[in-house]
Amino acid sequence: MSQWQELSQIDPQEFNSVFLQTIEALSILSDTDPEELEDLDPEELLDLASKVQFIKREPSNKPKDLVKGFRLKPLDALTLGEFIDLEYYTTNLAENFTLILSILYKRWKSDEWNNLVFEPYTYKLNERKDVFNEVSINDVFGAVNNYITYSNDFKKRYENLFNPVIEETETEELDEDDLKAEAEEKVFTKWSWEKLLYDLSNEDLTKIDAVTDLNLIFVFNMLSMVEELQLNK
Repeated sequence: MSQWQELSQIDPQEFNSVFLQTIEALSILSDTDPEELEDLDPEELLDLASKVQFIKREPSNKPKDLVKGFRLKPLDALTLGEFIDLEYYTTNLAENFTLILSILYKRWKSDEWNNLVFEPYTYKLNERKDVFNEVSINDVFGAVNNYITYSNDFKKRYENLFNPVIEETETEELDEDDLKAEAEEKVFTKWSWEKLLYDLSNEDLTKIDAVTDLNLIFVFNMLSMVEELQLNK
């Protein structure tokens, strides 16, 4: 896992040639100083590079359901809080990969009716992420990739909430109140998740944890209903 993360973070623009980029990748895979590899004969280097062509292939997109004693949580069962954190961490996928896995994979148990019950999202991610450092990337890559697809589809499904249509008005026609509202809209965009949680908790900070524990789909269905009712007034 750690090797894959390092390989994913190689920036081609940092190297003057494909040769140096290959050296960097080989040094990660072999845990060797790049300078030692540069001293190899060209034939030896080419032979070594040919044996690691697999790094150019994307890992398996079929994740294991059970990994290190944790179970992959169904995406439709995500809470609002889990979704917000996943959206934040996926902005830097390679660096935050194990943190993302720590949200997607949970401890679980079966209740008296044999339904799966997942642990609440109250554990510390930085303590759990190390568990996934020793996991094969082929076992878990699909879990993250599937979430990315799910997230994109989810935001299209609720596009009216993620990308509300705002009527454009010429700046010259805006009065003082309009300019103030426009400024508040920009602030809302910056703090959109925080503003959403604040509103849903009825401006009571002590209730925010309860809000983040709500099912994601339930929350957005309710938000869609409220928006539609307001538009129909």
